[in-house]
Amino acid sequence: MGLEVYRRTSPFPDNPFDAQKMLLEGLGISKPVIFDLGGHRGETIKQYRARFPDALVYCFEPFPDSLASLNKNFLDDPKTRIIPLAVADQPGQRTLYINEIDATNSLLPATTSSRRYLPGKGETKASIQVTATSIDGFVDTHHVGAIHILKMDIQGGELSALKGAQMALEKNQMPIIYTEIMFVPHYENQPLLNDIWDFLARYGYTLFDIYYVQRANNGQLRYADALFVSADVRKNVIDTHGEAS
Repeated sequence: MGLEVYRRTSPFPDNPFDAQKMLLEGLGISKPVIFDLGGHRGETIKQYRARFPDALVYCFEPFPDSLASLNKNFLDDPKTRIIPLAVADQPGQRTLYINEIDATNSLLPATTSSRRYLPGKGETKASIQVTATSIDGFVDTHHVGAIHILKMDIQGGELSALKGAQMALEKNQMPIIYTEIMFVPHYENQPLLNDIWDFLARYGYTLFDIYYVQRANNGQLRYADALFVSADVRKNVIDTHGEAS
C-alpha cells in the first residue's frame, strides 16, 4: 500500500514539551524558570504547566488583546507572571505590526520583497507602539538567577531577542532554547534558521530536534519549531544515552 514502517529507537519523546521535560530531569531540574516570549493567549504556558506544575513562568506579550486573555486565563496562577513587554536586543519603544491573524503580529513588517508566505488573511491592519525589554536587562532588574527554558515565538524577532541575552548565554544560564524557526522570509529583514543556528553555535548550543514542520502549497518549507541545547545538556544528558543504531 506504499507504507513504510520504522521502529523508533530514540529514548526521547516525539512531543517537544515531553522532550524538554526529560532533558531537564536529566539535569535534576523539576521546578524550572521558563521565559515564554510571545505568550499570545497562553497556549504554551498550558503545555509547560502540565509538565512542570511548580515552574515559575515569565510570559512576555505586548499585544493588548492577548494580554487581556492572558491575565484572565492565569488570574489564579501565582506562578505565572504576565509581563506586558516585547523582547528585543535593546530596551525601548518599538512598533508592533498588528495583522489580521494576531498570532502573526511582529516587530517586523510583513515582507514585500519576496514571495508572501504569511497566511493569505494575514495582512497588516494597524501598528501600535509598545515597550520592549532585553532578556539580560530583565534578568538583571528582576534578579532572575537562571532561565532553564527560553521559549520564543515572536515572528521573526528571535535573533534580536537572543542578541539581548548574550550575558545569559555566556554564563550558561539557559540549558534549553525552544524557538520558532523560519526557512523562508515572512517578514522584512528577518533571520532564518541558519542565522539563529550560527549565532547560538558561538555559545556552544547545538540543534537537538525539529518539530511541527509546515510547508507552503508549493512544497517549500515555511517554518517549524527547533529545540537547541547547551553544551552541558549535550554532555550530561543526551550523550549519556547509547550510540545511534
